[in-house]
Formats: sequence, C-alpha cells, structure tokens
Amino acid sequence: MNVQIRDRSALLSLSITSLRAYLHARDWQNLGQWGQRPATVYAKEFDGRTWEIIVPHQDTVGGYAAGMAEAVAVLAVVEERSQLDVFHDLASTSADVIRLSSMNGTAKVPLSLRQSTEFLNDSYNLLAAAARSAERARATHRGPLSANVADFLGHVRPLPGYYEGYELTLHSPVPMGLETQPPLELGDDFYPPFPRLATLKLAEALEHSTAAVATAMTEGSLAAFDRAVPHGVSANLCDAVAELAREGEGVEISVAWAEVRPQSQHPSPASTFRFTSHSADILDEAARSFRLNEPFLDESVVAQVVQLAREPEAFDGRATILYVREGRPIRMQTEFGEETYNTVISAFKEREPIKLDGDIYRVKNSFELRNPRNLSLVTAQADHFTEGRSTTT
Repeated sequence: MNVQIRDRSALLSLSITSLRAYLHARDWQNLGQWGQRPATVYAKEFDGRTWEIIVPHQDTVGGYAAGMAEAVAVLAVVEERSQLDVFHDLASTSADVIRLSSMNGTAKVPLSLRQSTEFLNDSYNLLAAAARSAERARATHRGPLSANVADFLGHVRPLPGYYEGYELTLHSPVPMGLETQPPLELGDDFYPPFPRLATLKLAEALEHSTAAVATAMTEGSLAAFDRAVPHGVSANLCDAVAELAREGEGVEISVAWAEVRPQSQHPSPASTFRFTSHSADILDEAARSFRLNEPFLDESVVAQVVQLAREPEAFDGRATILYVREGRPIRMQTEFGEETYNTVISAFKEREPIKLDGDIYRVKNSFELRNPRNLSLVTAQADHFTEGRSTTT
C-alpha cells in the first residue's frame, strides 16, 4: 500500500523518544549533534548510499510535524515498506503491543457489525481479566473494575483495520523508562508501572493457560488450571480466550514490549501463544470449574446445627450445619470460636436455627464454612423483636 502520512495531528503524536528508540533498535548510527542546531543526526547505509534522519531535541520546534513526516518517508524507503506500516511501528515503540489473529485463514474475511462487536468485546474481556489479576490473582473476578484497571483499559487503543477481518492490534501506552535500573535497586523488576504490570500478567497468564490446556489434553485433569491461578489464569480469562479461539477457528495472541521501556523479564521481542478451536472446550470447562468451586465470601447464613463432632460436655467447636442455598440443602463443616460454644450447644439441643456470617468453600464434594462470625439464635432475635413491638386487640 503506497500511502503517504500527511495528517498533522497523527505526525505530532509521534514522540522524539519513540523515534530515538526505533532508530536505536534498528542499528541507525548516532552521528551526534547537527552543527549548532538543537537536533541529532542518525545515519544508515542502504542501497549504495547514506541515508540520514534528523531528530530534534524538542517537540516544540517549528516544522516538527514535517520533520516526522520526512523521517517516516526515509524509513519506508530504507525498510522497503509502506509509510503506514512504518508509522504504526513508530507509534508502537511507546506502547506494549497485543496482537490477536485467526490461526485458520479467517483473518482477512470481513467481519459483520455483530462479529466486530463480539471480537472487540472478547479482546476487552481478555485484557480486563489480566489487569484484574495483576492487582489480585483470583479464580473468578466479580464486581466493578478498580480505578487502576479502568484507567488502563481506557488508554488501550485498537489500530484501524480490525473491521476488515479477524485480526486486531492493540496499543497499551507505557511511561518512558528514563534509566535502566541495575539489579537490587527499585525499578521495573521490582514494581513496573501498572500498564506494564497488566501486559506482563497477560503474557504470564497466557503462557500458563497454554501449558494447562496441554496438561488437560494429556492427563484429563483440570488441576493445572487451579495451580495457574496465581499466574493470572481465571474464569474470566478462560472465557475470553475460549470465545476468541472459537470465533477465530483458533487464535494467536502475541505480546511485544514498548521499545521506550525495555522488559528485562522477557528478553525476546515478542511472546506468542496459540489456542486452537479444540482448546475452547477445555477452557470453557476450566471456567465452569472455577465458578463451581468459587468460595462465597461474607455469606449470611441461617442454618441448623445437625451434628457436634464431640459430645456437648467435650465440645471443641467442630460441628456440622445444614443450610439451604438456592433451594438446595447442603451440609457444611465448620469450627466455632470458644466464645460461642454455649450458643451452638443450645441450638443443637433445642433444634433452634442459628444466624451467622461466614465464607463458604467447596472441598472436593463437600462444603466448609470458614471464619464463622456474628453468631446468634434466630429465635432469640424473634423474641427480642416481639418484646419491642406493641400489640392491639
């Protein structure tokens, strides 16, 4: 495609740092300052001649947009590519780049409005899941997005052209790394800025998802997914990848790091992960398993004490309670604090229901109520309510 970049606002969006990083990564030679002018000359040999690019020291100088246009034009000639491709790569030097595309030849088949919407939505959910795990790794993410995650997603931009087929390039801007922090000092290896933290977690989660799918195929077990939760694998991420793989007849996802902020943890220029359409079924099952085994935190429970682990005179706090949840009775093991022993024993002997708060966990084929708190007898509450109510005849 022979396109010349002339859009002034687009050219002004290219930063000096991005251009320097781009030239450095492609072995252009720094010849030093351009005489007495506030600019640096970069040079490279190609096709029997020396090509030069002038990089200003400030983006407030007159003719900045024209200078960037000339740099794009020279790079297009030297690299034998279109100016549009060069421009997009220059823009990506200040952003982590996430690319998604079909593995099965559907990348260039035009998408309908519905397909485009679903493609963007699945991609959004993928990044949202990774960003939420960057804050806190959980098997299932629920509730509203945090300010960090919402801000990150608000700055990610799709490049033009996604509507032309099942292929999408996303740019996630990251702050410029002014210095490379040496080992043992505070820097990106210790705590990256959140946009980089999110894309790092995305790559980590996709890597462990790939391994977990392979293990599930060979061993017939989802245990590898459970072990991958600390690495960013969640029901949300599995759902998103499954949809992308299914709709794209296989999906390839790659992550590349912004050249203005090199990533020492991932020295390769890109990390690429592939999921076939067959992977989608496994990912769906993993997501379902995550949700099935997800703990119900801070649940309010009205239950019956049906069994004490020991006789009342030797009670040690361990008991079984019967609780009806969503119309289904479930028995749960729990352990009460010593200060509630008398109340629990009374409820058991008198067959009185109790009310309490706790965290419900599935353990294999049974349930446990952990951290029981705010325990009281339901009948005691009712009696208290009746005593404070006036009656008429």
